[in-house]
Amino acid sequence: MNRCLFSPNLLICKSELNSTNNFAFDLIKNQNPSAGTVVLALSQTKGRGQSTNHWESERGKNLTISIILRPEFLPIASQFQISMVISLGVADYLKKYLKNVAIKWPNDIYVGNEKIAGILIEHSILGSTLSHSICGLGLNINQQKFMSDAPNPTSLALQRQKVYDLDEELTNLLNCIENRYFQLEDGKTDLLEQEYLSSMYWMNEVHYFSDKQGEFDGEIVGITDYGQLRIEARGEERIYNFKEVSFIR
Repeated sequence: MNRCLFSPNLLICKSELNSTNNFAFDLIKNQNPSAGTVVLALSQTKGRGQSTNHWESERGKNLTISIILRPEFLPIASQFQISMVISLGVADYLKKYLKNVAIKWPNDIYVGNEKIAGILIEHSILGSTLSHSICGLGLNINQQKFMSDAPNPTSLALQRQKVYDLDEELTNLLNCIENRYFQLEDGKTDLLEQEYLSSMYWMNEVHYFSDKQGEFDGEIVGITDYGQLRIEARGEERIYNFKEVSFIR
């Protein structure tokens, strides 16, 4: 029997929301949404990126969604695997159109040195496993002018000089994410990690980074079992949690 995570009757479309992740969180709090529920907003007034970052998206131009998952089979210590699933799903989708697609740790999606998508994942915990995961995603599709001070945004339209049908692209995107999620359900974690590493931005290249001790040159060599970034710098391996290290050049 064919499995299906996403279906049209689980899609909630809103003209405007302050944040699709906030709306999804309220759904979980007040209702009992099925796994595969997708919240889509044509406009977000307070779209959130990682930490306190704001996500810019012109109304009706891009895909701004939140996906509700129920990875109850996944131990808390393995929660980064959800990040790998969503990142790889987005990368798979983009690689059908573009070359030089990479995942900037932990889960920004780049084309060359330009950012095309951002992901914000928030988990709910029940006992020793995950109860819900809210996977917020902003993917630039048709936007061609960016007004914020973000240094390097791009979009599918800018890359290919073509306007896309958002409904069709949403279906294509969700199919790619679904395929990756089923790999996780089937226990193919080694494959997911291998392909995540092979898609990583700056992987096995010498670049400049910055941490609380200052700027240094180093080489990304992988991630830990918990999703922390591993950088080798002058013979020493350094381990970083999110926001503990910055990519410089």
